[in-house]
Parts: sequence; structure tokens; C-alpha cells
Amino acid sequence: MSTVFHLKRNKVNWICKNQDVIYEGVHLFTNHRDLHKTALVMPPGTPAAWVSKYGSITISQVAKDQPNGGMNEAGLVVEQTTLWQSEYPTADEWPSLNELYWIQYLLDTCSTVEEALHAASNVRIDQSTTKLHYLLADASGDCAIIEFINGQMIVHHDEQLPLPVMTNTVYSKANQDIQLGIRHWFDRDEYECNSMDRYLIVADALQADTDEVRVEDAFRILSTAKREDTVYSLVYDIHARIIYARTSRNQAIVSISLSKFDYSKQASSKAANLQKLHADKGSCQFEAYSAAYNRQAIHAFFRDPVLTSIFKWEITDEMIQYLAHYPDTAY
Repeated sequence: MSTVFHLKRNKVNWICKNQDVIYEGVHLFTNHRDLHKTALVMPPGTPAAWVSKYGSITISQVAKDQPNGGMNEAGLVVEQTTLWQSEYPTADEWPSLNELYWIQYLLDTCSTVEEALHAASNVRIDQSTTKLHYLLADASGDCAIIEFINGQMIVHHDEQLPLPVMTNTVYSKANQDIQLGIRHWFDRDEYECNSMDRYLIVADALQADTDEVRVEDAFRILSTAKREDTVYSLVYDIHARIIYARTSRNQAIVSISLSKFDYSKQASSKAANLQKLHADKGSCQFEAYSAAYNRQAIHAFFRDPVLTSIFKWEITDEMIQYLAHYPDTAY
């Protein structure tokens, strides 16, 4: 499920996110500049390859290099929510990557929304396991939503993005309902009604005449749109390059400043379990990243009994080991 929106007021330029999923594991990873990377794509796909230009901190429930979202040191934020109507482009000779590597690729190579829109047109999402749409924002305040409908990349940007809100409904349909004043959806199923209810809650909050907002106010809006399965909530302060977070296990707001980390190629990567971070200790709680840390995160995700019962995936221990070590192939 999940909810994402862009909150822009005076000097405020924030992306706010509720991650709704029936799995509580969530990790933070640092990602470094000047690394040659190749997407993990099985034959016959042609894997995308790139060199990372920007450091970033990403949030993932799966593994390093497969983020649910994140922000880079230039201030670009990329986030996502589920959209079951998504249909990615059909297979062709274009370089490809999966739906989460796509986020890492943009954070690694782009500083602005405009750059990201251009970069996104040069690769193809392939071999995906989840159907997503994406919200992007940058330090200038620019924002865009990208969807994949009927195999085509659809961009909502500038005047095509009157309300920078994304839940689990096709953006044009959700925004049309709000513009028409529709506030009840009796003819839709429970999933769609919940998506539109959350969209309406955030839309009303964004259109309120409030110039001065605090981080606590952003979390208050997120709280009004949360679900029983909301695992974590984030506020990306793009100007300050700070990620604020709170989780289902810890309601105290933790702040992670991107400026506290070294993103040079020679520096060691860092990782942290977001559920275990303490609000008064900040970035110092990160530990040295290792393949063993990554394997533990991946194993917990793919061996979770609830997720396994839903997705019916068959992931061998050998595959988990391979995924754990794959980030080490960057050079």
C-alpha cells in the first residue's frame, strides 16, 4: 500500500512517506560515489550498467542496492508505492533493471528531477516482482510522479501535477476524483476505497492555508493517513539533507543527517537497522556494512512466513547467499 506526498511551504521542501506492509524489517544503507555497478538481471535481459556520481542513504526492506526509497547528497529523493495497474515496458534490447534497482540507479546518477526523467527513459524495468509507481523531488522544489501504464512511461510533472500525492490509485484517476469533489467511493472495493481515503486526507492537508510547518506537523499528517500495517514513516528534509524517521516499534523521531557520512569510494559503507535506532544517538549508531549484514536482512525478508505464504516465492539458500554478495561486485 503506502502513501507519499510532497510538502512545500516557504523554506520547507519535504517528501513524506508511510510504508505500509506486513513485514517489520527495515534497514538503512550508505551508497558511495565512483562505483561501477551492473544491475542484477537474468538472461536474456541486458543488464543496465552505470557509474555512481552521488552518494546516498537508502531505506530498504530487502537488501542493499534494492531500496524502497532514499535521498542522495544532491538532494534528489525517489520514493514509491504499490500500483497494481502498473505494466512495465515489454522486453527489448534496452538495458534493464528491476523495479528497486531503478531507484538506486536514479539516486546514483541524477541530481535533479529533470535529470532523473531523462535517465529513466534510457533504461527499462524488467524481471520485477512488484508493481510500483514513483514520486521524485529535488532541491529546487521540483517534483514528478512516474507511472507505467499499458507498457508506457507516463510522467506527471509541472501543470500535470496539481497535487503531489501518491497512494495506490492511478494518479490521473485519483486527482480527477478530488478535483470533482468526490469524497466517497461506494462503487469500489475495500483496497481502492482505502487508497482514495488516504489520498483525500493528504490532499485536504496540503490545501490547508498553513505557511509555517514543523517536522512534527508532517508526521501528524502521516499519522492521519497511516494504516494498521504502517511499518515506518519518513520525512525527507531536502534542504537540510536530513531524513527523519519513526517506526512501528519506536515512535520517537530519529534524525539521520547525510552530512555525517563519507561517500568517497575509499570509505567503508555503513548500515543500520532502523527499528533499533535511538532518537538521541543519530548517525553514530550505524555499523560497518558487510555481506553478512546484507545476508541477514535478505534471509529475514525471504524467509518471513507471512510474506512467503502470500508471494509463494521459492528462494534457495544459494540464491540468498548470491544476493547478499552481489553489491560487492561494484568496483
